[in-house]
Amino acid sequence: MNSDRKIEYVRITSKILEEEGIEAVTIRKVAARAGCTSAVLYRHFENKGHLTMLACIRFLEPYIYALMKNSERKDISLIQRDLLNWKCFIGEAFRNRPYYEFMFFGNQREELEECAYEYYQMFPDIQKSFDAFTASIAFSSDLHERAVFYLRSAVHTGMLTSENAMLLGRLSVAVFKGSFMEYAGIAMTETEIRMASEECYQLIYSLYKQYVEPGTKLEIDE
Repeated sequence: MNSDRKIEYVRITSKILEEEGIEAVTIRKVAARAGCTSAVLYRHFENKGHLTMLACIRFLEPYIYALMKNSERKDISLIQRDLLNWKCFIGEAFRNRPYYEFMFFGNQREELEECAYEYYQMFPDIQKSFDAFTASIAFSSDLHERAVFYLRSAVHTGMLTSENAMLLGRLSVAVFKGSFMEYAGIAMTETEIRMASEECYQLIYSLYKQYVEPGTKLEIDE
């Protein structure tokens, strides 16, 4: 099976997502743009959902690169890093709502983890840059698992208790999901997207203020 051709099909699908939206993706349309038959695509992908999930993962890349950049910062604490990661994730999710909704809340969300492994095998140059922290996030489809992973290191440094980390992780994800899904299917301007993202982030920030140990600095100089 030609891996270069498979990569081309994923790239074509990502372009359709950008140009026409997630509802416009069909096996027939991708095949037509690739100059092959639908049967050829089914040799590479289980179904349209499999292909769409792989194509959507490209829209995670700005967030993944931000994770790596934030991990290298020495001027912020682990809690501040976690908040910065949340801020980036929220911003990217609201800017790319249909794709993030499909990946994290759609009917095939449980396939995200397996598809992420497959995607980074197809594009290994990206994966080569991963540290252990980034890899743990990139290959997880569970938002609560991601949130708790963010906080685990902060627990070890005494910035919050293990119990509070679990609560904070659950509540942060609940706030994000509630804010994010409130706008499902609604067209938004750039200004509205920024405002909704900031409101969601401020709600999560307020949770951190309640659950971290007193005196823990949360403000970030970006």
